[in-house]
Amino acid sequence: MNLDLNLKVTFVIVALLSFSSAQAITLDEYLSLAKQKNRLFSSYDLEQGASNDKREAGDLILTPILTAGYSVTSDKSLPSTLGSKRVVNDYNLGVSKNFSTGTTLGLSARTDQFQNTGITPPLDQYATGSLGVSFRQSLWKDFFGAGTRLRHERESVVNKYETLSVELKKRNLLIEAESSFWDYAVSLENLNLKKSNFERSKKLSTWTSNRVSNGISDRSDLMSIRALNSTRELELSTAVDDLKVQELRIRQNLDLAENEPTPPMTTEQVAQRPYFAELSNKKNIIRIDSYLSNLDAEAKKFVAKEIRDGLRPDLAFVGSYNTSSYDREYDEMQNNLAKQDYPKTFIGVNFSWQFGTDAKASQIAAADKTALAAQLSADRNKMIGRDAWLEHVRRFEVARQNVMTLEKIAEFQRERAKAEQYKFSKGRTVTLSVVTAETDAAVAEVVYMNAKSNLRKLEASTQLFISIEE
Repeated sequence: MNLDLNLKVTFVIVALLSFSSAQAITLDEYLSLAKQKNRLFSSYDLEQGASNDKREAGDLILTPILTAGYSVTSDKSLPSTLGSKRVVNDYNLGVSKNFSTGTTLGLSARTDQFQNTGITPPLDQYATGSLGVSFRQSLWKDFFGAGTRLRHERESVVNKYETLSVELKKRNLLIEAESSFWDYAVSLENLNLKKSNFERSKKLSTWTSNRVSNGISDRSDLMSIRALNSTRELELSTAVDDLKVQELRIRQNLDLAENEPTPPMTTEQVAQRPYFAELSNKKNIIRIDSYLSNLDAEAKKFVAKEIRDGLRPDLAFVGSYNTSSYDREYDEMQNNLAKQDYPKTFIGVNFSWQFGTDAKASQIAAADKTALAAQLSADRNKMIGRDAWLEHVRRFEVARQNVMTLEKIAEFQRERAKAEQYKFSKGRTVTLSVVTAETDAAVAEVVYMNAKSNLRKLEASTQLFISIEE
């Protein structure tokens, strides 16, 4: 087993040395590479673009509409005062547009060509036509764009919600990538530690075996040392396997193909990350997911307002102006279309109101209750989100102090193990003390490394918080 393990360790070390020959990338370079290569980031960018497009698409109702038509009518029905057969060719063209002020304007042109069989001139054939302009202005529902502004406010909040949701996904992905970086760094450091422990235990086993052969030590001492050596061997094998697992996570974060090598990485240039500094001078810091519930409640409030506004009665001011042209010849009628000798004008008001039924009241009540429920949930989440920041700062400070303490403990345990080995070499201590000291030192090193990694991960999770304006 020692031979197989040595081969595995040698392979891993050689691979790491070959990586080291290339330029090792820093944490910032690794995260930048992840943004470039990981397709999830591209997916999130598309989601954000889609949200912006949906917001722009909300004004589709304000886009001008062109209409055009042609029809032929042949009429032989009885009774008739215009001959036995009547043929009408109808042409129409129009453009209409809704404005954000709640105004609708329309332009139209229409011509009709009549042919009547079985009737005397001049009614056997003639043509009529008109040019017109029409308007409609809401005086209640969408008075000077009230309804349009309400829709814009809702779309703005929804866009902000969707954009921030995508940003949260990106940050979670970055946190995952950064956590993988630190796990990989710890695994690499742990492998070097376990290899050193294993080599030291082998030397200790050889030295104790010689002492037993010389009658200086008891065989039980040798068995204790060999048990320690086997434990170190198992720990080294586990460390090799763990490094491969962490390397796989790195490759997945970078979307590396099978034939692409894992880039070497270094932690030498990594200082404290800027996340705390970016928020240190800001107020109203809250978890992003808690703030999202507030935006969701705001959007539902606007939805309730839109539903209520859409069911209100409306009074609209309407009007139109049309020219008229008439001639026996179609071409001559067309030449006179723009003349205003015989105009037709129309001005009026239209009132509309949907009766107050149980269905109408229920729709309004459902929207109001949904908005109120979302607001109550948002208020609670806002409080939790703010408390989460205070707790995050407290936990980070505790973790930082713990890392400093664990560093001292690991150093003390290393020195203790060295001292026990020295005493053992002089015959002034028992084997159990050496084994215990070695084990305690190894455990202290692992706890210290994991604490450092967890501190860095906790630091990275600061990206889950933002400062909001109220």
